Amino acid sequence: MDHRLQARERLRKLPEAQRAAWLDIAEDEFMAFGFEAASLNRILARAAISKGQAYYYFADKGELYRAVIERAFDEFVDLLEVAPTEPENTAAYWQQIAALFGKVTTILQRNNRLAEIGRGIYREARAQAAIVDLLERLHTQLARLIETGQRLGAVRADLPLGLLTSMAFAALREADQWFALNARDHDQQTALALNRRVFTVFAAMLAPSAGTCTTVPPATSS
Repeated sequence: MDHRLQARERLRKLPEAQRAAWLDIAEDEFMAFGFEAASLNRILARAAISKGQAYYYFADKGELYRAVIERAFDEFVDLLEVAPTEPENTAAYWQQIAALFGKVTTILQRNNRLAEIGRGIYREARAQAAIVDLLERLHTQLARLIETGQRLGAVRADLPLGLLTSMAFAALREADQWFALNARDHDQQTALALNRRVFTVFAAMLAPSAGTCTTVPPATSS
């Protein structure tokens, strides 16, 4: 097994309290200074970890940053409370996705810590490079979502799945970056209204034909 993967597994197996304490300190450092300017030495000093011990659990600063982002991502997914059931028809499919869009905006409007962690990712290219495997995981999840839509007839099937997924993922990342960097300048209702418009663009791109009518449920702030 690759050294990085071994270190990740060892970090996951640490007692929860110890792992959380280390990641809390690292998160504070990355949020205060950004990825590039963050100091691994400062993090280790605050956490009272030797370099030898640190490299046993994470290979470098990028791996520690990845662990911080992975934890934040898992927390965010828990807040989304994504329904495990597969939609039964086209209307239910798009209603679930529209609701998901709205939840994303609402959570980030209310949780400044998670929003700031997200903003940090988009400020530096090296930060994005450190979490490339997490982005690939999201890409794979989106491909599964699009496949489900195709089975229901809710998503076009005239393009290769890989191409359609990459186009949709690129659009979602651009929208996510804009919201990460700009949504705090708007109140929640304005952000939700913008979110709904983004959803209509996303749905139109994936719809089977230009004449497909997609029902969008009212956005809520709950």
